[in-house]
Amino acid sequence: MCRFLLYKSTSPILLADLLTRPAHSIIMQSVINKLRIDMTMPMNGDGFGIGWYDDQPGTAGCLFTSTLPAWSNMNLQRLAEKVRSRMVFAHVRATTGGTATSEANCHPWQFGSLMWMHNGSIGGFEKIKRRIQNSLSEDIFLSIKGTTDSEHSFAVFLNMLDDPHKPVFTYQELRTAMLKTIAQFNEWLDGEEQLSLMNFAVTDGQSVVCARYVTSAHLEAASLFYSSGSEFQADGGKYRMVKANKREDVVVVASEPLTYERTDWLAIPTNTLLVITPKLNVHLHPIKDKNWNPNRGRPTLN
Repeated sequence: MCRFLLYKSTSPILLADLLTRPAHSIIMQSVINKLRIDMTMPMNGDGFGIGWYDDQPGTAGCLFTSTLPAWSNMNLQRLAEKVRSRMVFAHVRATTGGTATSEANCHPWQFGSLMWMHNGSIGGFEKIKRRIQNSLSEDIFLSIKGTTDSEHSFAVFLNMLDDPHKPVFTYQELRTAMLKTIAQFNEWLDGEEQLSLMNFAVTDGQSVVCARYVTSAHLEAASLFYSSGSEFQADGGKYRMVKANKREDVVVVASEPLTYERTDWLAIPTNTLLVITPKLNVHLHPIKDKNWNPNRGRPTLN
């Protein structure tokens, strides 16, 4: 499976401080995955993508994607040393379902001001693909350029919004659309034996909604952690989340922790939404559907 991370802060960060320099950066995670469920494909070398926003609310972000492995792309290294942003998405890909390695299939994707990425897979996707496409409005259907279940999931999410063309959304709107998306997939997949892993992330550059979800009441979803504090920085050559005061000025969400400071990271419980508001408040919302189980175990750092 893939790995992803996102960063939201009151202050811009140099991309290199997220993507390349930390001890377990997402570039390192493209090679070494300590917490992935499927170890038959231990590397994420089927392309990557990064997305970031400037300081103009309601405008589209910028994307850079490539089919090269993240660890060997010099342009990524160059960009990471120059670009700064308060809102960053990053993703390294391992193909699922036999989909092609192409830029159209690299995360994140955009639609207007919205950006989306996914770690996991939709079990039985080929069986419901036509139903997905038939459910979409014309403009959202035509926006699909690739072949992945992940991009089709984004299309389903967009279809759940009253107006996906809006420049800015409330976090409540994004949260509601995410819940409707998961519920719709559960309806389509009713009776499907294959598991679906739906670690989704979406932002309009102001609010963020992430899901850590699996279509099971007993098994764990793919790993997802978050860290918050006043600054994510290098301390004596090692990166960590600094908590200089009680304010939350930085939130980082990642498939695997970027550092080895255990106290910096909290696991998002399985079948839970994490919401980051424009003011950087963090809310956790359990998804109380047929797969909700409050007694399920949680992932630990090894």
